[in-house]
Amino acid sequence: MLWAPAAAPPTGTSHTPIREARTAMPRRRRLVPVSEDIVEQLAALARRSGLTIPELADTILGQAVRVLRSRDDVAGVLADAVVLADIARLGGSPVPLEALGRLLEAVGEDAYRGFVDEAAGLARLVAVSARARGVDPLHGLSVVVRTFYPGAAVDLVEEGDGWHRLVVASPLLRGRLLGLVERSLVSVVEGFGGEIAEKEAEEGLVALRFRVRQQRLLPFLRRRGGAGGSGG
Repeated sequence: MLWAPAAAPPTGTSHTPIREARTAMPRRRRLVPVSEDIVEQLAALARRSGLTIPELADTILGQAVRVLRSRDDVAGVLADAVVLADIARLGGSPVPLEALGRLLEAVGEDAYRGFVDEAAGLARLVAVSARARGVDPLHGLSVVVRTFYPGAAVDLVEEGDGWHRLVVASPLLRGRLLGLVERSLVSVVEGFGGEIAEKEAEEGLVALRFRVRQQRLLPFLRRRGGAGGSGG
């Protein structure tokens, strides 16, 4: 369990010592330096959630450790969490491509067009929200596309001079489903601030060539240096 002692921090530091105690006997304690800003934010979150600071810190660290047992890219995990939380908050929900394709083929033309408009609008909104939170556009783009279209192969290829090519492929991409994916990809790229130079859509594949403007990143992504390509 973690807690911030009332004693003043060590001279010459801007951190508040946080004491770590293990429930096993005999109990072991360890001082972990945590910035005052983090402690203040934890205190605010704890009040909002009805937990004590030690309970909240223990919950956060426990969840992080469990996730990172299978992934060692801390920045990627945190960025994924931001994007996935936005998708859920804004009403997004993944649907298997085969089921989605059947559904689209079964509805009338007006219903299909309305569905495409809503899906493209949601994709753009998720991208705009994630970008506003400081998520790297390239990493966020890959997460959104993989989440919206599970089972499709997603590749993001760097082509130099700031240009990238996004390729989404699946044998299920045909007919109305192909049109939906194409429209949604354009919306996601534009939502992340992308400028699209080329667009290709044929049975089984959608590809976009684009570049994005630089932006201020979240601290954990700034340290990581942004996101690179992503394969699905």
